[in-house]
Amino acid sequence: MSMRTLTHALLAQAIGYVREGNMRRARALGFSDDELRELRRMSATDLASLASDGPAVCRLSVDHEMLLAIMRRLTQDHDRELQIDRCLALGASVQMMGDFFGLTGNDCSTRRSLLGLETRQGRLAMPVEEDEHDAWHRWQQIAQEPQDPQRAPEDIRGMMVLAEETGIPLAVVWHLVKAWTSPDEPLSELPHHDEPEEDESEDNQLTGGRVWAAM
Repeated sequence: MSMRTLTHALLAQAIGYVREGNMRRARALGFSDDELRELRRMSATDLASLASDGPAVCRLSVDHEMLLAIMRRLTQDHDRELQIDRCLALGASVQMMGDFFGLTGNDCSTRRSLLGLETRQGRLAMPVEEDEHDAWHRWQQIAQEPQDPQRAPEDIRGMMVLAEETGIPLAVVWHLVKAWTSPDEPLSELPHHDEPEEDESEDNQLTGGRVWAAM
């Protein structure tokens, strides 16, 4: 695209903003109020001549700071989408996806369908004692703060690594991490494959369970 074409597009955009009454955006293109009033009076032929005759009246520049900010945001958005898909593939529950990413049950169902993930029913099962023991030891190596009751259950990347390495569903890994870091707290039951975890209450709390507090 030539500079003359860009100039004509810029002039037309400015006039469009003026006609809409959006002076703020018209000024943001770099025009003064006097210039906008003159442009508003011009015909289409005058605008074409202004854009094509003589030296260029507009210059194209790059706002490097804004460009980098937008590129960073786009990268973050892309990384977030990849992380969501990976969490679902690793067996995250609806409640987990809601807590970490703000997704609803319908959001999760739609994404699973698009990813071709099998929909399973029933409550997730705890790993056998030996597998949980191995997972606990691996967690001490993966997590930056494996015993912090506040930060450890929020370490989504660490839990994803553990789920991927052990084959334990991510929802169960999250459940285990909360148990390992808060051994004195009663635990809610494990979530279903495709249902939110139930609210903690006296009827569904588990008072026991295997907790590896010091191994």
